[in-house]
Amino acid sequence: MKFKILVLLLAFSACNDQDSTQTQEVANSVSVYSDTLTRKLIEIEKESIIPGFAVAIVHDDQVVYEQGFGYSNLKDSVLFTPRSVNFIASISKTFTGVGIMKLVEMGKLDLNEEVNNILPYKIINPHFPEIPITVKHLVTHTAGVKDAYDLEAIGDAEIVLLEEMEYEDKRIDSIMEQDFSYYRLGKYITLQESVERYLSEDGKWYSEDNFSDYPPGTKYAYSNLGADLAASIIELKSGMGFADFTQEYIFEPLEMSNTAWFYEDINKALLSSIYRPDDWDNPTVAIEHPKYYYVGYSAGDLKSNIEDLCKYLMDMLNGFHGSGKILSAQSYKTLFEPGLDASYFDEDRDESPLNDEYNVGVFWAVSADGIRLHNGGSIGVYSFLYFNPITNSGAVGFSNLPDASFGKIRDAVYEYETKISQ
Repeated sequence: MKFKILVLLLAFSACNDQDSTQTQEVANSVSVYSDTLTRKLIEIEKESIIPGFAVAIVHDDQVVYEQGFGYSNLKDSVLFTPRSVNFIASISKTFTGVGIMKLVEMGKLDLNEEVNNILPYKIINPHFPEIPITVKHLVTHTAGVKDAYDLEAIGDAEIVLLEEMEYEDKRIDSIMEQDFSYYRLGKYITLQESVERYLSEDGKWYSEDNFSDYPPGTKYAYSNLGADLAASIIELKSGMGFADFTQEYIFEPLEMSNTAWFYEDINKALLSSIYRPDDWDNPTVAIEHPKYYYVGYSAGDLKSNIEDLCKYLMDMLNGFHGSGKILSAQSYKTLFEPGLDASYFDEDRDESPLNDEYNVGVFWAVSADGIRLHNGGSIGVYSFLYFNPITNSGAVGFSNLPDASFGKIRDAVYEYETKISQ
């Protein structure tokens, strides 16, 4: 019974004759394509080891497709639905971008401000000590801060294991042993402590390898650590914890009631179990993985569900057109404006429509086709979120296991989102 799905009925309403006509056109498009998309996703699910996933498509400020497939918990046969809560991985960074722009419009932050004028300690690229790192460098992944640290080598870890699990198949213990070797920290530390450990010269996890060998502000290089540094600046400039700041200025205004950074703030009845493959190169079966917590949580540790993410996605789409709820029109414009030219990238940049390393605004990626997006992946999740401002549509989805077959899910959704929006 792995192939059960939950299909949510779509409802359309109209305020006047013109709206009614437009809404009916969308309804007709959905009726033509949604069944085909569902059948395609069922086929992918049957062939994949991913236990469960959910996807949604939005168009003209409406959710026009929203479904869950498979299971959020294999052991108890709990269905994966659009209400199932899971990690969303690096999509989390887009929320940091929104937080940065909220501070800018509040007059508490300037994107061109040097981080060393904000931090209680100094961050200096040892290869270019005379060149300062700015907030704009962080939000465009040009700060020269690298994810090159080797915590195993120094006998520590950035991950806290939150539960113990016993596996019926003892062979799994040996498979999991490699994962668990990285879970050494064993306790929570603050976001500020985490970033300082990496980037302050006196920090416990400091290494010159944490910095690139090109000057700050000259080359694009995706960085989780840089995103965490940006979130720590939100804390320092706002006087609030990062989780509290995003709760007050993003989640609550958008009524994202099932979105939070920490497990204790999530309805446990909605939480999905998370999984990893038995073999990363040749996966054959899903193995349930203990829940965990990154000390640098802001770069990828947000938990949410498809229902909430649709609210966020529609606000971002509306905001692009000047009518979002949580930022000013100018802030949305800056959030999504491509900030880099070709000199920041390799000459052979991937120009596929959903490539999230082609250009960037404020932590929001911009593809060659002008789609605003972010993809994500970690143990227990693959994810995507995007919108096309030209067609006024977009999509979101995530799974509870990272497997290459998720790419087929995203591609299928993109294909049918494109058809529906036309």
